[in-house]
Parts: sequence; structure tokens; C-alpha cells
Amino acid sequence: MKKTMLSMAAFAILLSISSCHKGDATTATIDIMEPIANDTIPFNESVHLEGTIVGDGKMYGYKLTYANAFTGEEYLSMVSEEKAKSYSFHEHWQNQVTDTTMLTLKVEATLDHKGFKMDKYINVLCLPQ
Repeated sequence: MKKTMLSMAAFAILLSISSCHKGDATTATIDIMEPIANDTIPFNESVHLEGTIVGDGKMYGYKLTYANAFTGEEYLSMVSEEKAKSYSFHEHWQNQVTDTTMLTLKVEATLDHKGFKMDKYINVLCLPQ
């Protein structure tokens, strides 16, 4: 009986230590400064994605995605796994679409060690040649 109680107490302590990550973010503010939502991007022009992510604690990285809004096809995806309280991003993708395409630009922040995420996205219209 004593061994069982001791084992249960040790398990409870280990569980509380492993599940507690003080300082992890619980929320974040994602600001996309460029482009402006619903912008029109001519053929062969760069789609400039710039902004910031600011968490209320330590975050576990972010992902930027340029994808076709209707098919989901990803044209470009970038991942950062750096742990920080804030991030700045500045990326480019060259518009080479062959048909008029609605492009979704998505910014996704990983808030904690469990993988809880927050995201923000905007759409822009890419024109063909």
C-alpha cells in the first residue's frame, strides 16, 4: 500500500512538472502589414508578405504559406522553429500563375510546446500574363 501511494505521488509530481511550461504564450497578435487584403498582383510581380507576431509569452515558431485559395495547392511554405516572444517576417513569392488565381497568404504561430496554434490570413488576386 505504501509503495502504491509513493508511486502515485511520484507520478503526479512528474506529470505536473512535464506539463507545466511557465512562460509559454497563450495568445498572440499577428499583424500583416503587406500586402493589403484583396490587392491585385500583376503577372511577374512579387507578392510581398511582411508583418509581425507578438505573443504574451514564449512561442515555438511560425509558418508562412502562399496557397491557391480554391484548390489548396501550396506555392510556397516556410517554417521557423525558433523559440521567441516575437517574430518579424518578410518574404516574397513571384506571381507566375497561368490563370487568374485567388491566393491565400497564411501566417500561423505555434504558441506552446503542445502545438496550440493561432493564425491569420488574407487573400490577394493574382493575374496571369
